[in-house]
Amino acid sequence: MRVAIPFTGIDASAFGYGRTRSCPTFGAGYAAYMFGTAINDAPTVNLFTGANDGRLIGAPAAIGLVGGPMAIAFSGAITGGNLLTVTGTVSGDPLAVGQTIELATGAGGILGVISSLGTGTGGAGTYNLTGGVNTTSSSMRAFTRFFEVPGFSRDIFNIGSALTLLAIYKSPISQGILMDDFNGGNLGMLIPSSFDVQTFGRDSASVVVNVSTASGFSNGGTTWSMGVSQFDTTTGQGFIQRSGPARNASAVAGPRAANPMGQTTRKLRTHLYTATTPAATIAGIAIYTKKLSSGEMDDAFSYWRDVLSDVGEVL
Repeated sequence: MRVAIPFTGIDASAFGYGRTRSCPTFGAGYAAYMFGTAINDAPTVNLFTGANDGRLIGAPAAIGLVGGPMAIAFSGAITGGNLLTVTGTVSGDPLAVGQTIELATGAGGILGVISSLGTGTGGAGTYNLTGGVNTTSSSMRAFTRFFEVPGFSRDIFNIGSALTLLAIYKSPISQGILMDDFNGGNLGMLIPSSFDVQTFGRDSASVVVNVSTASGFSNGGTTWSMGVSQFDTTTGQGFIQRSGPARNASAVAGPRAANPMGQTTRKLRTHLYTATTPAATIAGIAIYTKKLSSGEMDDAFSYWRDVLSDVGEVL
């Protein structure tokens, strides 16, 4: 919400001031969240419904949810309710105190949080957990921070047979912003080898749409951007926008045989990426069960720009 003091005789409503402004739903808002203790003290509350339905691992910074170290794959077993024994190598970042453990598939929920080191110092060895769940030897992974959207990605898509993923972020290259598994998984928005938006989707027949913008924007790791990835059952397209530069659109990927993209067993998450330590900062996300028009994207940009402006940041 934005709350401002109205002045008699001055109509500033067109600028978002002098009125209370909610995250625009455009009649198709599924989920939206903002992150950062200076922006919002309830990061798991859906801005569209008011429901406390998001899942947050780790804590936001003052502005944004910052990616953190992630052990992407290792073999482990949990015994005694609080002892994790890791065998073999750990791919990705080393295991560390504070990381949350789950199965590599993401199924089954949280298996525990590393509270202290045993014999392990990041690789093979033992680790003490809090909230541990006894688990036979399994493929696991461990996260420092992420946010998970309710609902499976293909199920969200199926609500309206079209989907828009929107994120307010700053990010270096080769990062995931919002997606349902490593390297894009079956549905997602990534930052590829330039500071643009990569729109990626794979359907149940393993048919892929994959397209990136070519905006030429730079300083992506230090400058806020609004990224948008849109899908319908046959195409995908990406957009990137900042104050100053005009919004840039990718080509349209497709057409292809009609089939929703995403996974019925995976949820959309922030900062889920395998190539490097997740390092993006995400201030807000919104998901719509339709493709936003150009005017609607401008309106969404104005809303998120005003949110950041209130805490001294520039989108």
